This record gives sequence, C-alpha cells and structure tokens, in this order.
Amino acid sequence: MRRLFSPIQARQFSRMESARSFRGTDLKALVDQIETLGPWFHNFEIAKNVWTNPAGEPGPDYPERRWREVEPLLPDLRGLKCLDVGCSSGFFSLKLKEKGAQTVVGIDSGEQSRAITQAKFAAQVLKLDVDFREFSVYNLAQLASEQFDLVLFMGVFYHLRHPLVALEAVRAVCSGTMIFQTVTLDHQKELLELKYEHTRDVAFGDALLRHPQFPSLSFIEEKYGGDASCWFVPNIQAVSAMIRSCKFEARKWVFPTNREIIVKCAAV
Repeated sequence: MRRLFSPIQARQFSRMESARSFRGTDLKALVDQIETLGPWFHNFEIAKNVWTNPAGEPGPDYPERRWREVEPLLPDLRGLKCLDVGCSSGFFSLKLKEKGAQTVVGIDSGEQSRAITQAKFAAQVLKLDVDFREFSVYNLAQLASEQFDLVLFMGVFYHLRHPLVALEAVRAVCSGTMIFQTVTLDHQKELLELKYEHTRDVAFGDALLRHPQFPSLSFIEEKYGGDASCWFVPNIQAVSAMIRSCKFEARKWVFPTNREIIVKCAAV
C-alpha cells in the first residue's frame, strides 16, 4: 500500500474536498485499480490518504503547483458551464466541479494512454458529476451549441500541429473566460511588444522579422525535452498576438518561470 501517506506528507499533494475514506477490502480494491489504470499524469487525492501518482512523473507536486497558479485567475464558478481542454487524468475538471461549477466537460484526444478512463474512474470514486469525453480540440465546433463560460486551455498548445486552428475552435465555444497556458521560449517574465503599427504590414525580408520581440514560433521537428509530441514553441509575443488574432483579450499575465506563461483571457 505504498500510496498511503502520513498527514504530514500528504499536505504537499493535491487535496480533494470530495475525497472519501475507504477501508479494508474496499481500500485494497481501490489501490489495485489505481495501479491497473496507471501510469497517471496527475497526482491527486482520489480518496482519503490515497493518491494517484505520488512517485511518478512529472512529480508529486503536479498538478498542485499549477492549481495554485491558476485558482486566483478563476471567476466565481458557481453556476458556470466549464470546459477543460486536454483534461488528462481529470484533476482540474474535478476541482472546477468541487468549486461550484454548474457543469464541467473535460476532453482529451487520447494522446495520454487511458487518461479519460482514469478521469472517469476518479469522478466515480469522488462522486463528482463531470462529463469526460475522448474528443479532439479540433472538433470543438461540434460543441458550438454548448457555449462555455470558462475554458481551461492549459498544457496543450505546444502539442498541436495546427495551433491556430485549435485556438479558433476554442474561441468558437468560449463566451467568457479562457485560461491559457503554454511553454515558451526564454523570456524576462514581462511582456515587451513591438508597436502594432510597425508589425501590421511587414515587407518581404524586413529586418523586423528577426527582431527578438517579433512574434515567432519555433518548429520542433523531432523532440522537445525528450517529448516527441511537441510541435511549436512560441515566444511570448507570439502568444499575445495569436490570442488577439483569435478574438481574445489578454487580461492578466502570470510568469511561473522564464519558459512558460499563463494568460487570463476574455472572449471579445
């Protein structure tokens, strides 16, 4: 039962308000099922003192550390319809429901083996009504009748072969707030942009295209950090420009490190 931790150890992991106590054979069956469904990407408390991924990658503090960054950006969730794009094992979707969201839909394309199965299992164990679907971000137009007040679009952008297509698809179903997160090229934890009048009509071969603040994406042909599922890594100016081009307005920027960005956006 290596997934059981003392209360002191447990505080460093992602607590769930809905976590229930399991004992005896029920506890053993739960732990066995967690093992069977592994590996998990998200580590969270699926039952009292039982975690999904305390010893695996990307570490026992994920997604707790991401939640601490994102939670202050969220609106009052009570009564809202929410969409979690790239939901993985389901932690963020489940937290949105715990925090009062009226409905939550979590989608993932199946890139992570068994992610949606894990998420559905977690929702069942925690008794949280979240609709998890194996579904591609590119197909969000099929959900156009389901406008969402809040969309989480985190940890997905740099895994997309067609990032603008996906961002436009997100905009088509978002009527309120989008929380956007991506890895980026190195930055100084502040957004410095060229003036729009200088970038709106660029001549062929213009030296401005090589300016460090010109919006740009680096194409990944093979692997990025050993990950073969990455395609484009933007600079933060490209993040800003692409958000604008898809009819979102950036309202707040968060710089967790000098190689990633979180942006709270409003649909306009």
